[in-house]
Amino acid sequence: MESNPKDRLIQELRERVYALEEIESDRDAIERELKATRERLQHLLAVSPAIIYTTKASGDYACTYVSNNLQAIMGYTPQEMTTDPKCWPDHLHPEDARRILDECPRLIERGRGTLEYRFRRREGGYIWILDTFKVVYDDAGRPLELVGAWADITEGKHAEQAAIEAKRYLASLIQSTSDAIISTDKEGKIVLINEGAEALLGYPATEVIGQPAAMLYGSEAAAKEVFREMRKRGGSVSGFDSVARAKDGSSIPVLISASMLHDQEGRDAGTVGFVTDMRERRREQEALQQAYDELEKRVEERTTELNTAQERFQYLLTVTPGIIYTTKASGDYACTFVSENVDPVMGFSPWEMLEDPGFWFSRLHPDDAPRVATEMAPLVERGGGTLEYRFRNRAGNYIWIQDTFRVIRSDGGRPLELVGSWADISYHKQAEQALGERMAIMKDLQTLVAASPSVIYTTTQAQDSYACRFVSENLTPIMGYLPWEMRDNPTFWAKHVHLDDAERVFSKVKQLIAQGGGTVEYRFRHRRGHYVWVQDSFTVVPDKEGRPKDIVGSWADISDRKRTEDDLKRLAEKVEKHNRFICETFGRYLTDEVVATVLESPTGLRMGGEKRKITMLMADLRGFTSMSERLPAERVVSLLNRYLTTMVSVIKQYQGTIDEFIGDAIFVLFGAPIWQEDDAQRAVACAMAMQLAIASVNEQNRQDGLPEIEMGIGVHTGQVVVGNIGSSERTKYGVVGSQVNLTSRIQSCTTGGQTLVSEATRREVGPILKLGRQTEVKAKGIEYPITVSEVLGIGRPFQLYLPNIAEDLVPLAEEVPLSYSVIEPNQAGGELCSGALTKLSRKGGEARLESPVDTFSNLEMYLVGKDGQSLQGTLYGKVVGPVPGTRTDFSICFTSIPPEIESFLGVLLAQAADAQPKSARSKAPKRRRASSPKNGRALPSGPAAS
Repeated sequence: MESNPKDRLIQELRERVYALEEIESDRDAIERELKATRERLQHLLAVSPAIIYTTKASGDYACTYVSNNLQAIMGYTPQEMTTDPKCWPDHLHPEDARRILDECPRLIERGRGTLEYRFRRREGGYIWILDTFKVVYDDAGRPLELVGAWADITEGKHAEQAAIEAKRYLASLIQSTSDAIISTDKEGKIVLINEGAEALLGYPATEVIGQPAAMLYGSEAAAKEVFREMRKRGGSVSGFDSVARAKDGSSIPVLISASMLHDQEGRDAGTVGFVTDMRERRREQEALQQAYDELEKRVEERTTELNTAQERFQYLLTVTPGIIYTTKASGDYACTFVSENVDPVMGFSPWEMLEDPGFWFSRLHPDDAPRVATEMAPLVERGGGTLEYRFRNRAGNYIWIQDTFRVIRSDGGRPLELVGSWADISYHKQAEQALGERMAIMKDLQTLVAASPSVIYTTTQAQDSYACRFVSENLTPIMGYLPWEMRDNPTFWAKHVHLDDAERVFSKVKQLIAQGGGTVEYRFRHRRGHYVWVQDSFTVVPDKEGRPKDIVGSWADISDRKRTEDDLKRLAEKVEKHNRFICETFGRYLTDEVVATVLESPTGLRMGGEKRKITMLMADLRGFTSMSERLPAERVVSLLNRYLTTMVSVIKQYQGTIDEFIGDAIFVLFGAPIWQEDDAQRAVACAMAMQLAIASVNEQNRQDGLPEIEMGIGVHTGQVVVGNIGSSERTKYGVVGSQVNLTSRIQSCTTGGQTLVSEATRREVGPILKLGRQTEVKAKGIEYPITVSEVLGIGRPFQLYLPNIAEDLVPLAEEVPLSYSVIEPNQAGGELCSGALTKLSRKGGEARLESPVDTFSNLEMYLVGKDGQSLQGTLYGKVVGPVPGTRTDFSICFTSIPPEIESFLGVLLAQAADAQPKSARSKAPKRRRASSPKNGRALPSGPAAS
């Protein structure tokens, strides 16, 4: 059944209402979406760095829309810009407005365009704008409006202008610097040569631009060698030694640092190089080497002096930057001496290096050891040289060492040892390596200037305060200041020149400016307060009228060179001072000839010790200790000084070396420090002369009321260790060994006026000796008996003989009882025994002793007078030997006679002589004496004979 038309109409209306409701709902959603989109767009425009705008396409280009970020960038509100038609053209920079208004129509015809101009901000000042727009056309194709964006490019423009200015300034700096810079294209033709290169080679730039670089090297092969080195080392070469050919044909030694240039695709585009003139540096190196060689020669000549003055020498070795050493001349070159400053430089103690023969060689760098081993032998053969190698210190790091040595040879020309010095040159090696690395990564000329070891600078004025305009960044590591500190203070340079140098420097600079440039050296205050020596080399840049305008130069730190010069001067002064010290010191004990020989011989006094055969003489006064106890101190000193003065004069006459004075004893060396063929002969002749000289000493003693003295001398020849003995605080040149003790034992066997020599000395002297009695002696501390001979004289060429003085031994009418003990060295008397004097002379006698005693024993005797009482005082004597044909009778030489006993014995001797018939007197046994005091008194050297 068909529906009612009314119902259908109602249904249709309902459907339409539903449709309209859906449409309304969709429209609300679209409006909400459009609103959100509009808000997002407004936010994006507000935070965008570019200002979005629309303007008319002609006329005054009035603004019709502008984004809200206009105010943040230019300071204007969007209403100001859109309501004022002339707001945009009126704010253009006057210098840009005409150009912009002329270019706009042409760009609009093309449909789009880009402009750059300056636009005035609301608060004043101009900013650079990048204006990019597109034309919107109407339906008829006519320009309707411009839609575009303004971007603030002020910072970019400033950077661009700064880059242009820097490029222009850098080009000016390169052209005016005194260093030579040369650049070539990929075909090897010269494209750039600065004024420094023109001055060095003599070519004007117009002559060489476009020419092959080979013309500056003299040949194609030399130029290719440089290019080959660059390719071999990865595109750059640093510190390459070469030779440049000047326009006049002369060859100039140069140091080249160069790099390959590449285009954007990485292909070779040419080269740029830094050429340093090495002529002056080589002259300086030669002068320095000559000074070093001269110094080394002087040090070698004064080795004897430095060894003797050990304390001063050790101080010198401690403060010097070089380590002094000696080593064997072959094999493993084992170290025999090294100075104390090896510790702060390498970290090792001297004993570590001395006790390990392989110490030095085992610590060479593995890459250097084969080369050093190969080069050592030829250098030793040539007499010395210099090596550079790496050496491992205690911390395990390798340091670069410059090893300079000379060879000390024997008389036969055979190498004995190497004497040299190690200097730590790690700093210089590191500096060279750092310079090479900088040059290797150099990409443009600015890097080249920054990597220079010198501080590059320019000043804006060539007069007055010399205010700094530019200074390179390496000012900071060299002088401690930041570049801006020097640039911002016009008087900075003048105020930091050392006061002692200022007047000279300012005067010199004015002269050099008038000459167009030059070099001056002075001290400049470092930021830390100390002064560094700088070498200031500069060139004057004139203005258009030729007047001095700017100064372009460089500062080089030459403090090391100045310190080296000062060190050389101070070292020379110290060597001279040591030389005077040696002459004054040795001159007291040696002849002038011996002192001169020691100073001229580099091995005369070698550091440490060595075994050597020498002849030793020991002289000692008899009874001096007992005598000194009885006399006032001032008279003892007067007597001792007279004796020593006379003996020293005699010893120097026979070229002996006085090792030391031991109280009244004198120990003399013959053969040290200088060995001679006739050492033993001169030693014995000296002993004879000393015995004869005692007579003159006693004559003066008698005139002054002083006792007379007698002396015993022992002479022995043997192997001893000779050298500097002691510690680092106190050192003495002397000898040690058992042979020294044996000499002392021989001397202890002598009586007053007697000289005894060992068999070794007797053989060394030969048949010119006149000998007396020979005796076999068992000396304390000597395992085997020794034979000693009494010397009565020595023949040609000396011709010295002792007078033959004999003394009569007179039998006593009554024996004199006594008690005695044998005195051991350094000990008091032992057990008392009984005995009696049977015969007597002025200086000795015979005694019957309770028990036998050894020959040369020292006796301490107490006499008993006629009343049976012991006499006051102690009589000392030395046993000369047994009386032939008896067991208990011994000959005794008195060594110390107190005044009380001397008077008693004098009475006994007079009575015995008077009681003896004349015929018996002539037949009485006689005791020979080399010398005899006229008053009958002998003076001992101690409680017993020394």
